[in-house]
Amino acid sequence: MLEVSTSMPKTKKGLHTFNKICMSAEKLFHEKTYHAATINDIVNDANLGVGTFYIYFDSKRSLYRHLVLSYYHDIRKSIAEKTKDCKTRLECEKIGLRTFLDYVIKKPHAYTIIWQSLLVDRELFVDYYTSFAERYKKQLDESIEKGEVNPEIDTIALAYALMGISNFVGLETIFFHTDVLDEKRIDQIVDSVIIMLEKGIGN
Repeated sequence: MLEVSTSMPKTKKGLHTFNKICMSAEKLFHEKTYHAATINDIVNDANLGVGTFYIYFDSKRSLYRHLVLSYYHDIRKSIAEKTKDCKTRLECEKIGLRTFLDYVIKKPHAYTIIWQSLLVDRELFVDYYTSFAERYKKQLDESIEKGEVNPEIDTIALAYALMGISNFVGLETIFFHTDVLDEKRIDQIVDSVIIMLEKGIGN
């Protein structure tokens, strides 16, 4: 289970400082990569002293893990909230995909920071995606029981396939074709994925 281990500050001032460190780290890990960005870079960008950094984090790695795990919980919580009243599996897939795209459009740095974990912290990278897949599998198993998903399908393989679709559709929307990105285009992308899931890709 992925859990955020960092203790959150108890005061408004402490939380403000904590968030400044996180925002600077997000910016620099995104722009320079984790390995190139130093603690000095982060505190200088946040207009803080190095000593202040160590009040909240014991290392650059602990800050990085906090960011990745925060993205995990934020994405999972957002999708759970948006899909809680869905009546069908396809409705859940549609709303879930749109919710994910809305999240990464607002936080494109989450992509680069999460994917860097393959080189920064391989165990974190594995745990991040396997945890998502295991939760996804439980939902798909429930959908099989309701007769909405083909019982011959391996649901863990399906979970990864659907996650792969979301990940690469997300890349297409925020990195590859940002010049044509608008609400209409996002809706078209989501609708196309759902048509594929419902009817397949054959003519």
